[in-house]
Amino acid sequence: MIERDYGDREVAELWPRLLRCLPEFFRDISVEPALLHGDLWFGNTAEVDHEPVLFDPATFYGHAEFDLGIAKMLGGFGADFYRAYHELLPKEVGFESRNRLYQLFTKLNQWNHFGTEYRGGCLSLMRSLVEHQ
Repeated sequence: MIERDYGDREVAELWPRLLRCLPEFFRDISVEPALLHGDLWFGNTAEVDHEPVLFDPATFYGHAEFDLGIAKMLGGFGADFYRAYHELLPKEVGFESRNRLYQLFTKLNQWNHFGTEYRGGCLSLMRSLVEHQ
């Protein structure tokens, strides 16, 4: 569909290569479903009476690391946030690669919703994921 609708041959060529790599991102780890925010970034957080508040959820069950992909991509959380997170859920082997994979999901979603200005970021991330597996 992407190639037909947009004439985007590069995405059509990269996508199957990335799909073949997917099992490698999860080798030697166990993924336990967790309730995720789904759109976790600093703009969807606040503090009320010194208590953290999250809003604008797009909740679903998935890999606990997923929310950190968008959080890192859009920024706003400091080192203390990540330190506390990883004290509760330590990084597993391959965390950084999976984080980039989860960023790709968000970038593809942005491309779909907001237009082709997100194409370059998607392609760059897809290339790096395929080349480093």
